[in-house]
This record gives sequence, structure tokens and C-alpha cells, in this order.
Amino acid sequence: MADLQREDIRLLVDGVLYGGWKSVEVPSGIEQAASAWRLSVTEKWPGQPRRKVIRPGAACELMASGDRIIVGYVDDVDVDYDPDQHAITITGRDKIGDLVDCAAVVDEAHEFYNLTVLEFARRICKPYGIAVTAEVDVGAPFARFSIQPGETAFAAIERACRHRALLPNSDGQGGLVLTRAGQGGRGSGALQLGRNVKRAAGNFTYRDRFSLTVLRGQQEGSDLLQPAEIAAAEGRASDSAITRYRPTVIVSEQAGNDMSLSDRAAWEVRVARGRSRKINYTTAGWRDDAGKLWRPNSLVRVVDGYLDAEMDMLIVNVTRRLTIEGTITELQLALPDAYDLLPEPDEDPNPDTGYLEAP
Repeated sequence: MADLQREDIRLLVDGVLYGGWKSVEVPSGIEQAASAWRLSVTEKWPGQPRRKVIRPGAACELMASGDRIIVGYVDDVDVDYDPDQHAITITGRDKIGDLVDCAAVVDEAHEFYNLTVLEFARRICKPYGIAVTAEVDVGAPFARFSIQPGETAFAAIERACRHRALLPNSDGQGGLVLTRAGQGGRGSGALQLGRNVKRAAGNFTYRDRFSLTVLRGQQEGSDLLQPAEIAAAEGRASDSAITRYRPTVIVSEQAGNDMSLSDRAAWEVRVARGRSRKINYTTAGWRDDAGKLWRPNSLVRVVDGYLDAEMDMLIVNVTRRLTIEGTITELQLALPDAYDLLPEPDEDPNPDTGYLEAP
């Protein structure tokens, strides 16, 4: 097993390596668009007799024992000093931070035709110098996809991804990856109290779980359907773990037939089940048994008799910390079903006529 207690944390800025950090915090997660970091240090680094200056906006890379974990930019530099000490705190994000802050388009057309979500994301990200890849099939092209006025680049990409049941995430190397829950591989070994877990906390709830979930909506008219059939379209799904009478009825936002509503009802049950069990672990070091950094969107085996958990769980959030006590990782886990996605309907290619006109 790799030494889990030591990490050589370096920030590369304009070709200069900065080390000697007093504290480090690096949070990332599958619901967090851009990975962030926060570093604190005295003004003069160990072994450096002269003051070094890091300025906001500088391009940088954050590395842990030679592994690059973030490629991005410095956002803020905070300086605090008195007669006895000088301290600097530097915060930043990976390149995806620009997609979060900035407009999807400025002078370009706001409508795109016959592009897959991967092609659309690459078109939006190209001016930012951000590469886009896909770990899964991205589905069919959009006949038409419109960017809303003032919409940010990441918001537009995320909205397009929802139509294809995809998650847009930072890849940790300055790029964007289109993926789904659990596609980030598997952590080596298992999380086990008394072996590599320093602290654990669990939340288990049935508050949002129901014995019966009913989806109701109206489907589009047809000569083959009676009016009562159109109005009564519904889907049903049961949760076998809920043994008492706890039904819920959801009115679908979209038109649908019995099959699509049944799929949606089953999805509601899966997601509620996945969100009903969450566990937080604090582990020694930043790495798994194979010496690889813990990563969001990967699966890990949990063996925890106290929390009655022996199963594969999804790493949702990872927060790496360095303090005077050493390096630790805080892992937030959930069941993979909690991040199961359902594709949303595409927009009408031509709302006025119902057919697609040439762009």
C-alpha cells in the first residue's frame, strides 16, 4: 500500500513551483461544475530568501506528489500581515470556472442545428481553450438547440446534457467530460472502519420514499385513442422496502403515454432509494490502496458493520485537506441510483410550423 500520510503539494505558476504550504483544501464533486482549491502559506517559502508574488488570473497547475490534480487559474490572493507575521491565502478553480462565469455566446448565433451534445459542447468550449470528451454514448443530434439570452457557457452545456441524461464534469486536467454516474472507474480496496477510515457519519431516511409512485399526465391525441384514454395516461411503480401504505401522485410536466410514464415512475423510485442512504468517511491520506488519488464519480466498496453497509457506493464528493496534523480525504458517498438521470424531451425544432427550416 502507498504511504497515505505524505503528499508533496506544489503549485506551478508561470513555470515556478511553490511549495511549503501550511494548509490545503481541494474540494471536487459530480455536482460541482469546477474543482476548486485553497492554499495558505507564509509569504517567504522555505528555502526561498526572496519574496515571491502570485497574482490573480495567473495560469497554474496544482500537483500532489507529481500527480496533476487541477489545471486552471488563480482567482483570489488574500494577504494578511502584522509586525510578527505575513500570510498569504490563494484560491482558484480549474478551467471550467470560466464556463461557469462567462457567456455561452456573445456575437455568434444563439441557435444550433443538427449537432450532438458533444459537438455542441465543443463549439461552446473552443474559445475558452477547453477540450471536451465523452465517456459514454452521447445520443442523437439535436434538430435544434437554442441558447437563452445571457446564459452562461456551463449552464447551456448542462441543459443540453439533461436532454441526453448526461453529467458534465471537470476531468481534473483542464478539460470537460460528458459522463454518467459511476463511469469514473473503481477505487482500489475497500473503505473499512478500523483499517483506513478515521471517522464515519451516515444518514439513512425513508422520508422521501413511497410504497406506490403514480405518474399522471396527458398524452397527445390520436384517432386510435378514446378521450378517456388520453386523459387517464399514467404509470405506476412500487418500492418493496416500504411496507406500510405511503402512496404519492406526481403530475408529469410533459405529455406521455403509459410506457413513458411507467419508466418515469420507476425512475422516481430508484432515485428516492438511492438518496435515502448517504455516508461520509474521513480517511488518512489522499489515495486508495493502489496509490491513486480518490476521484469523484468512481465506485468504492464499503465494508462497515456499524452502519450496516457492505456494498458498492458512488463517490459523490471528494475534499482533500492538508493541515498540521497531516493529509486526510473527506469522501461523501451515495448509492449510484441517486444520480440516475432521465432524458428530457427536445425542444420543438420550429415552434411556429412544427417542421425544421434551414438555419
